[in-house]
Amino acid sequence: MQSGTQSRLEVNDSTVLDNDRSILIKGLAGQGKSTLLRKLLSNNAKKYSRLPVFYELKNYTGGTLELAISKSLSHYGVNISEYALKKLFADSNVKLYLDAFDEVKPEFRIDLLDEIRRFINSFNCHVICTSRPDTAIDSLSELRTFSVCELTEQQIFGIIKKTATDEEKCDELCGALKRSPLHTKKDSILKSPILVVLFCISYNVGEDIPNTLSQFYSNIFNTVFHRHDNIKGKVYRERHWNDNRRIYRELFDCLCFICLREGLNGFSHEKLVIFVSIALKHINEDKSIAEKTLRELSSITNLIIEDGFNEYRFIHKSIQEFFAASFIISLQHDKKIAFYKKCFNDYSFYTTFHNTLFFLEELDYYNFHEHGFIPAITNFLSLSSQYIKNDNYVIPPSVKEIFLNDIFIRVKFTTFKAGHKESYEIEKTNFTFDKSDFYPSLFSNLFTFSLDFMKIELTDKELISLIRENGNSSEGDWCKLSIRKILDFKRLPESIALEALRLSIDVLIRRRYNKAVDKINNRKDSLNSTDYFNF
Repeated sequence: MQSGTQSRLEVNDSTVLDNDRSILIKGLAGQGKSTLLRKLLSNNAKKYSRLPVFYELKNYTGGTLELAISKSLSHYGVNISEYALKKLFADSNVKLYLDAFDEVKPEFRIDLLDEIRRFINSFNCHVICTSRPDTAIDSLSELRTFSVCELTEQQIFGIIKKTATDEEKCDELCGALKRSPLHTKKDSILKSPILVVLFCISYNVGEDIPNTLSQFYSNIFNTVFHRHDNIKGKVYRERHWNDNRRIYRELFDCLCFICLREGLNGFSHEKLVIFVSIALKHINEDKSIAEKTLRELSSITNLIIEDGFNEYRFIHKSIQEFFAASFIISLQHDKKIAFYKKCFNDYSFYTTFHNTLFFLEELDYYNFHEHGFIPAITNFLSLSSQYIKNDNYVIPPSVKEIFLNDIFIRVKFTTFKAGHKESYEIEKTNFTFDKSDFYPSLFSNLFTFSLDFMKIELTDKELISLIRENGNSSEGDWCKLSIRKILDFKRLPESIALEALRLSIDVLIRRRYNKAVDKINNRKDSLNSTDYFNF
């Protein structure tokens, strides 16, 4: 669905998304962004004989995109220089597919944004990029944005039909889903293809459908460990620890955390063996059997698979994120508190574990809120009261100054002359918070959400005047325009921006914060007032 519209576009065998030269496709974990991107690539190659270039952005480590793509292609035996790629991308008959901006390490994201912007503005080739929502790439105004829709009931049953091992299993799965209160024609817990597939694998006849996403992911390990016949028929697999699922689960949890902490979803065989040996040491097992253990984890669970020569990856990043959450729950209390504090105070660390926190908020509710979320809100708003009410808090002056001065758009203009007539071409970005790395994650989340409530229209003439007022009289230079500068120019009160910020606090925080405070207080009261909990 194109952003700002309600019109749906179905991707079929002829869809190419060729009307726009630069496109962003956003979607949640497991919605099929990478699969859609490959489908669009295939359609373009067949329909237009256009040269497709596919690059996984998780491999980007700085420098020009041309150099990064050149290195990537060389791994597949295609040797083409950075200079040759520059020439190639100047051709409009080339289409570049950039997969998973959200998987780029945080320290390289700003450089990559500049590279993508340069690519779009410098070359004639078409660009399509994918990402999870709420990443820095949202600030690129050059991209036309599409969002992946949730599955319809017809699509859900279609995936079940293709995934189920036989017709009887298919009928049972569909019947169980129809009976579940968590599924209706208009809304279902199975919102993405990965969840439908996990449901098909983990559901057994007569069982209830899991109520939450966490239950789905928790069940999947037991399923692939004990009931592999759901997919491939009954197979006996020799194991070092026989049927001791606990050891394999602890090992897998730890491995997922280590890989996620390193910012990796795919890795070489050698690197993965090192990670497995670290995980073995953590659970007090012999690290010398790392090679054998890796083979077992890969063959028994199929949650880590070989992906080409000497390369491994998790079948889906959400698998890695959930089991990393499971590992964090098992940590010593002081380590767990330190983890939550770092997540809510270190933006780079937060971006690494953002989706893991989604699971932890459910699985480790009290620790998540007591040691992470509540202290972060209390510090952000300098709260003196235990609850947030409409009239009991003010936005601290320091937060106001950051919001008004450090969020800005970039603008530049070019003049075209024809005789005595002049015309202008304006280039501008969306609002962006470049200093997000220096502040707790809460700042970026609230500020970004606030911008949706703050509508300030600027004509091209007004933008040019603003640029010149700020000392950028030369053409072609980017000028930063903060919210405060724009409001001053328009003679608008700062209260417009601050009201948007207050509204975002009410929508995103107030009710959730007060509910968490209530739950934690109730539990403390219960522990203090009941003899059963006195030791």
